[in-house]
Amino acid sequence: MIRCKDIAEMVGVSRQAVTAVLNNSRPNCVSEEKRTEILKIAAQYNYRPNHAAKVLKTGKSNIIGIVMPPWSNPYIAELCMACQRALAERNYTPFFTIDNNFNPVPGNLEQLLSLQVAGMITVSSSLLPDNIDVPVVSYFNDDPRFDSVCTDAEQNSRMIMEYLKKCGHRKIGYLGYFDRRQQYLTAEAERGDLEFPEHWRIGQPHPLNEDLFNTLLETNHGRELPTALIVHNDALALKVMRRIHDMNYRIPEDFSIIGHDNIPFCASMMPGLTTISFGTPETIADTMVELLMKRIADPARPREKILLKPEFFERETVADLNI
Repeated sequence: MIRCKDIAEMVGVSRQAVTAVLNNSRPNCVSEEKRTEILKIAAQYNYRPNHAAKVLKTGKSNIIGIVMPPWSNPYIAELCMACQRALAERNYTPFFTIDNNFNPVPGNLEQLLSLQVAGMITVSSSLLPDNIDVPVVSYFNDDPRFDSVCTDAEQNSRMIMEYLKKCGHRKIGYLGYFDRRQQYLTAEAERGDLEFPEHWRIGQPHPLNEDLFNTLLETNHGRELPTALIVHNDALALKVMRRIHDMNYRIPEDFSIIGHDNIPFCASMMPGLTTISFGTPETIADTMVELLMKRIADPARPREKILLKPEFFERETVADLNI
């Protein structure tokens, strides 16, 4: 395996110069001719950085730990791929692990931290100890210990409830995890004089699936049902839409549906799924990675919280009851 030292001898420059060029930290430290030669030799001999050597020398690697829930949700898969791209542009390598707050994998985070990661992006920050000495960005969950990138749940809830009210809906239900959206949706329902009772709000610990719709029907047997359902994410919404169809209900005539994430399938479905987006996976990944880079560069900087603003995508799954 070729080393930076070997490339330096072949080109006639210092090892530090080769490292700077390959890491793109100081690409102009040598002439353009030397830079081109360094990159050509590195590619020719399949140069790979020695992460273990860097850990021994500095106590830290250029590995970023990324903790996400299972990739069964296409949105999570797209977000992870976008994180990989954003980190590669900054000469960092992602190490992905699957975990969540509902059924944490014993020893999973300890194994990740044993890699001497330079930082972490995680949806499961509550599993991290208070004395962790690694820069962390908490995604989706606003952990006061760390920098965070979160959805604006308050504005999201207001946008949804105002839209449903405008479309004539007064009876609204919810399928999904009971997260912070619940309190904001409840507050917005009260403000808009809309019905959003607990027996129309159906959740389960993990994982989410289309059986939530069956539970809604069973819980409200003999009682009125909501005309509109707010669903935790698009992956679940598509499953629920299929279950609604299989049980001979109609969308949007019997149940209107609003999802979250705006995954690509939403626009190609029939009917197209009305949904909320908080930005493309690429935009969100860039936001998280840039925030983490700032923390790595300046560990003492004040905590920063970034709210992702919602954008509404109106399609065909919400009926206008005013017509």
